[in-house]
Amino acid sequence: MRLLPVNDNISIFEILNLRSEWEDLARNFIEVDQNGTIDSLQDFVKNGMRKNRFRPGFDRATELANIILEKV
Repeated sequence: MRLLPVNDNISIFEILNLRSEWEDLARNFIEVDQNGTIDSLQDFVKNGMRKNRFRPGFDRATELANIILEKV
């Protein structure tokens, strides 16, 4: 698992890989749209903590969502 700094330049393929990893993690979360769209990522960052903050992978999923949103 590679952690990317937010100001690192990354390709569209790396963003798609990050999105795929986020979708895999989000499958285990409650009330989260796992489509990986910009809207679902924004909603997850804003509201995902309410019911999911103690679920495994939540911190990584939040990190991934923030990286993706910063890059698009």
